[in-house]
Amino acid sequence: MAISDLPGVQAKNQRWSRSGAVVSDLIVGILFIVAIVGAATGKLFVTALCGLILVLAFVSRLWARLALVEVDYQCQASSDRLVVGETFELTLTIENKKPLPLPWLNISEGVPDGLELIDQAPSAIGRSVGRSLAPDIKDTTGFGPYERVKFHHRLRAVRRGIFGLGPTRITSGDIFGFYQAQLDTPKRVPSLIVYPRWVPLPDFDLPSKRPMGEIWNRPKLVDDPTRPAGLREYRHGDPAHRIDWKATARRNEVFVRTYDASVAQRVVIMLECDTSVQRWRIHPDVLEAAVTAAASIAVRCIELGYSVGLISNGNMAGTLAPPLVAPGAGPDQLTALMTTLAGANPFTTSSLENLVLRCGAEALPHGATVVYIAGAVRPSTAKFVADLGRRGHSVTAFFVGDGDPPDYSGLPMRDYRWVFELPELEPEHHDA
Repeated sequence: MAISDLPGVQAKNQRWSRSGAVVSDLIVGILFIVAIVGAATGKLFVTALCGLILVLAFVSRLWARLALVEVDYQCQASSDRLVVGETFELTLTIENKKPLPLPWLNISEGVPDGLELIDQAPSAIGRSVGRSLAPDIKDTTGFGPYERVKFHHRLRAVRRGIFGLGPTRITSGDIFGFYQAQLDTPKRVPSLIVYPRWVPLPDFDLPSKRPMGEIWNRPKLVDDPTRPAGLREYRHGDPAHRIDWKATARRNEVFVRTYDASVAQRVVIMLECDTSVQRWRIHPDVLEAAVTAAASIAVRCIELGYSVGLISNGNMAGTLAPPLVAPGAGPDQLTALMTTLAGANPFTTSSLENLVLRCGAEALPHGATVVYIAGAVRPSTAKFVADLGRRGHSVTAFFVGDGDPPDYSGLPMRDYRWVFELPELEPEHHDA
């Protein structure tokens, strides 16, 4: 997988706030008054002591105020494309770009619940308010002028999804600990994609009389008019609309246009993300089985060279993982399919049939094979999918939900629950 950087945070562009003052403004005021009274009454020792404390407070306050000025912070991941179960390295880089040293500095980097920190001692792990699953990364350091420090952490993707690291909190202050400055940055834009796992399907087939056939054979190729390849001499049987009349006139010989071949069979995976007939009920395991089924079938179809598309009612339009991936067979098609599956969630805003009707032929080209995957099937959706079969589409339905597959007229559903149930990831153990 390609190495890429997650968006960094530059401290100089953030708004800093002072907090944690040991010597408050009230104490400073009292010491100032005592010093004046001591000087007026001849108590030189009291005046000198108060003056020394005031000088230290002033120096500490100025130090804390400048502590996080010209400090840059970067959070970089070794990969932003992962599969569930894979690990990656997260590098935190903090740089002091001024002559003033930092006697201490604390970094707290939030980790989303779908990622697991696997290299930090439990005693060093902290949890933010409202976060109960994912531990935060905690690092402490101190460094001199113009110094850079890096921290390296190993994380593992334990759940598919599209994640953003953060929020981040950086604190520092003066050498005496009287004052501290603090920076809080919001959670970053999600950019780390964890693809779902899939099951190998070497012997998987579809019913007979389907475009893909009874057995998985290599697909037949047809000429694609959108991919011109050149000219050749006319042969008996060539259609008249392929004749290039300009080339024929120039060369006094009949020539026809040729095109590169493309895949004739197109498969559209329709993923139902509702996990219960009652929309307010959510069963995460059912959705994961449905996503695993869609990923497994997509991988198998891409391996065989089919043109594969996907439509899901668990994705929002305009996001990094859109609800529709038009059928295609290019080198980036599987990446697009897996990205949409990574972002699928059970909070649907539209029924699957309405989404298909709204997208039209872009989602479901004429004659495409339909693979319907669901863990919960509504009568309206079942009727719509069954009608697709009567309108010229070849339809196969897979059930991965709880209980027995539902029985709908015209839509036999295969029971594939046992195929797409993946075992839980085993936690990794590290020596202390």
